[in-house]
Amino acid sequence: MDKEHEAVRKSYGAVSIAFRINPVAPLQNPFAPDLAAVEEFVPHLDLGGSLASYKCCVLNQPVARFGPIGMIYMEKGQKPILFVALTLSFILSLFWLQRKHDLSLPTSVDNITQAVTKPKSDAKQTAPSGSKQTKLPEASLQALQNETLGFETIYVINLPKRTDKLDAIRVAASVTGFNFEVIAAQNGADMSPKALPGPSSSPLPTIFLPPTTDPFAHSIVDNRLSSALIFEDDSDWDISFRSQLLNFATGSQWLLNTPADHVPHSPYGDDWDLLWLGHCALAPIETDPRRVVFENDPSTTPWIHRFNLGKIPDMTHYDNTTRIMYATDGGTCLYAYALSYRGAQKVLFHLSMSYYHEPVDFGMHDMCNDHSRNFRCIGVFPQMVDSHRGAGSSSKDSDISKGEEQVRKKGFSYNIVRSTRLNVGHLIDGEMDKIESQWPGEVPEMEGGVKISFRETFQD
Repeated sequence: MDKEHEAVRKSYGAVSIAFRINPVAPLQNPFAPDLAAVEEFVPHLDLGGSLASYKCCVLNQPVARFGPIGMIYMEKGQKPILFVALTLSFILSLFWLQRKHDLSLPTSVDNITQAVTKPKSDAKQTAPSGSKQTKLPEASLQALQNETLGFETIYVINLPKRTDKLDAIRVAASVTGFNFEVIAAQNGADMSPKALPGPSSSPLPTIFLPPTTDPFAHSIVDNRLSSALIFEDDSDWDISFRSQLLNFATGSQWLLNTPADHVPHSPYGDDWDLLWLGHCALAPIETDPRRVVFENDPSTTPWIHRFNLGKIPDMTHYDNTTRIMYATDGGTCLYAYALSYRGAQKVLFHLSMSYYHEPVDFGMHDMCNDHSRNFRCIGVFPQMVDSHRGAGSSSKDSDISKGEEQVRKKGFSYNIVRSTRLNVGHLIDGEMDKIESQWPGEVPEMEGGVKISFRETFQD
């Protein structure tokens, strides 16, 4: 609890009970008294870090900053029996809700589900016979609606001097509804040669993530985080990113063989190491024929506009509006990826302690490709996240290579249909009728929602 809020609580003597409601609609407190009439401090009721109080108490954040946190106040002089009755009723209601939704609450903050309104989803699902998860449990649906998209935290890597890139992704994240922490990138040339594993005696001349410097893996392990989603600071995604993640989580749970009657700790399933959401190429494991197929998906990039720099699945068996998920053998580029705690441990071991001397995305590829450590990677194609190139000089695009300088009147994003960055002004102004596609007229209007099917054998 920050000092400002604590001072307010002590000044006005509010007895508070923190509870969760729909985060889209902050609570308007009907119980607040005339604060001038409240004269003495009454201690805060601690609910023990349960579902009801973790947002304010476990994360230690000021209540006033979160719409989902509400207060029940009792003025000085009221009979305590009323307060006790309200408290008992509220706690009993929580137990009833937990039983109703069969929520299993793990201790990790990432896995504490939130009692929010069930999101709407018009995706239709068909599945083969079997006992694997083909529909997200209620707890997983709820967890995906939090401010870190179902992960314990979100990171963005940014070179401190590139404040322009950081501002741009801040705005894009704000209109999508998620928060992130910034981790500063470093120049590989500034590292001591002794810190580098492998045969080379000189630092890698690259900015971003040379081996031994995956700061996300460091932070995940240091803070014992169950998972983290990582973005590059020039990443972009479709305006339907949250809906895409609902589908991705469904597919991931199925690919990880989640039992139909099991609620995993992570909404993306258990026992994964890396989820590869944003890339410039991603190959499937040839010996694993399973596919999760999303047909009738308006966020799928048309064939003619797909840009990749390596091996990708053969999509000729699928139409222009189909996206697939699969266990991946590795990819190229790390525009967006997630690591579990176990995955971060393996990354640090492979890139920092073994005989290895390649950039980190090569390292991730090799770990997915080499199954000796059972490094489990789940991917999607076409990618859900890719890089953005802003309006103005092309020299601003990269901090590694310059290339031939050009001037753009309008920016663009690779492989993203309805770019969040290109539509951010409309999203801020609430002008949904003005949302633009990068390829107007080439993505047909679709009805009936995304159709999800789970296939034990592939068509690609």
